[in-house]
Order: sequence, then C-alpha cells, then structure tokens
Amino acid sequence: MEKPRTKVWRGQTFDDRVLDRRQSLLRAGFELLGDDGVSGVTMRAVCRRAELSPRYFYESFTNTDELVVAVYDACNAELGTAIAAVGSREEMSATVAAALDVAVGFFDADTRRVRILLREPLTSQLLTDRRAAVLPDFLTTLASALSPAASKAGRTELALAGSALSGALVSLVLDWTDGRLPVTEKQLADYATRLVVATMINL
Repeated sequence: MEKPRTKVWRGQTFDDRVLDRRQSLLRAGFELLGDDGVSGVTMRAVCRRAELSPRYFYESFTNTDELVVAVYDACNAELGTAIAAVGSREEMSATVAAALDVAVGFFDADTRRVRILLREPLTSQLLTDRRAAVLPDFLTTLASALSPAASKAGRTELALAGSALSGALVSLVLDWTDGRLPVTEKQLADYATRLVVATMINL
C-alpha cells in the first residue's frame, strides 16, 4: 500500500514548520532571559519577539516556565559540549585549565549566557531547582571526558562536588565580572584551576 504523501508548503513539511517555530521561540526566549531575566520572559514578549501568535507558542510549550527551562537546558548543553571537546591532558591541572579557558570563551562570546546560567539560578527558584536536577548528570558527562578517575565517582559524590564547585565558581566569576574582586583574569583562572583540581582529586 502506498504511503500518504507528506504535504509540503513553501518547500517545508508541517513538521519542518513546527521545528522552525520552536527554534524561533527558543531564540526569543534566550534573548529575553539573557537581557531581562526570568521576569522578562512573558507570553506577550516572547510572541512579539518571535513574531508568532500565542497559538504557535502552545504548539511547542505549555507555559513560559517550560520555555525558560528549555533555554537553560540548551545553553547548558552547549557549554557541556564545548568543555567536553577539550579532552583529557596528561596532567589533570592542564585539562582543567583548558576546560576553564573554553568556558571563559563561551561566556565571552555572548555575555547573556552569564545571566542565564550563572545569575538567574541565584534568584529564580525555577532555575535553582533545574540546576540541582541536571548538575550530577552534567558533571558525570564532563568527568568522563576530562578525568577517568573522577568519572568513577558516584552520583552522590558528584552532586556534592557539583554543588560546592558551582557555588564557589559562580561567586568568583560574578564578583570578578562585577568588579568586586580586584584580580587579573590569569589570577582568577589559576585559582579556579587549583580549586577544581583539589575537588576532583578528592572524589
């Protein structure tokens, strides 16, 4: 029996158009979350920025909280992929230093990522809870890529290490970014490297 033909409109199938609209909503969510924080991600603002009607918003997301989490997850996944691509060096300190350098470049390339991944989880319960939920798996993936020894740590150990490290590193980065920590970028990177290495060695 011949399969029904997929309808194509302007060179796109229905599924293609749904995916394109979802990507437009994610871009709008990224811009609003990065510029104005969670409070700026309203239905009206998202639809206006994406140039779509609310009907199409609900095609992909049930509410703005779901969109905020999707933007956070996508941004976090990009960071994880970039860091994991560093690979393992002979010395753990060299691996960590290279990974931190990539992370700095990631945030420098678009400073809105700083707000999405670092600032907003400090004030938004939605993103605080999301960060806590995804952090152990995020660290497991990175540990496997960067340190064979650390990759053997259990989920509980990774959750503890992740909470301790994320709190310390976020505070360091934000204090430095906001001018409260009068050190050079190299001093900051060197200290962060020592901090991460000390934590990973003890896993």
